[in-house]
Amino acid sequence: EEVEGGLTRLAAIFHSRGSDPVGPIRSVRTTDVHLFANLNRPLFVSSGGNAGTRAELLDSTLVDAGPTDYPANFYREDRTPPHNYFSRTSVIWSTAAGKGGRPPALFSFRAADAPRPVVAIDASGVDITFGATRLSYVWNGKGWARTQNNRSHVDAAGVQVAPTNVIVQFTQYGRSPADENSPEAIVNGSGEAWIFTAGYLVRGTWTRKSDAAVTSYIDERGNPITVLPGITWVELPRPGGASLR
Repeated sequence: EEVEGGLTRLAAIFHSRGSDPVGPIRSVRTTDVHLFANLNRPLFVSSGGNAGTRAELLDSTLVDAGPTDYPANFYREDRTPPHNYFSRTSVIWSTAAGKGGRPPALFSFRAADAPRPVVAIDASGVDITFGATRLSYVWNGKGWARTQNNRSHVDAAGVQVAPTNVIVQFTQYGRSPADENSPEAIVNGSGEAWIFTAGYLVRGTWTRKSDAAVTSYIDERGNPITVLPGITWVELPRPGGASLR
């Protein structure tokens, strides 16, 4: 998601698998409150936020599992601040057990041996621009290898991030009511969507009727767009903020 100054933040959802450790954990934005309201009372963790954003968070259906109520769950690693604030999903889940709900399915899945959709086209990758942040995904035969600002995006083990699926959800931005300098993604409504999976692209439309609704992805023939089971990244650039490779 886009934040101030054309920079970006990653918002991670851990469902069937966790991460010990997880981080760096950064501050909440009002986009997050709307983005995750459809997960049925999800446990939500951030390092804090301004008064307006915190008030919106506490008034939402998200369950605040951050350092205000659970300070012992967080620690600092030997890294340059503020990129050194970490926790563990196992600890977050255990200390806030029973407070969250079971989330709905966010995507429509297909079997690995299912026939390729007739509306799919070959795609080697995509370039995406968020103001000062430029990133790309390139198909490597198994996933979509991610690069940000001309550097390979690697995990803690030095392995390049390459999710199974990438959804480019072209999104309008307004101004956050908590900070006029902070953009807020308008995640309800509809717009163009590019879905990258299994080495091909399906163009379609995303639609979300309310904060509580799951986003649907429909192809040009009116059929749900399916993806392979696995890690899925959703990018929220502004309209026109992406181009095919």
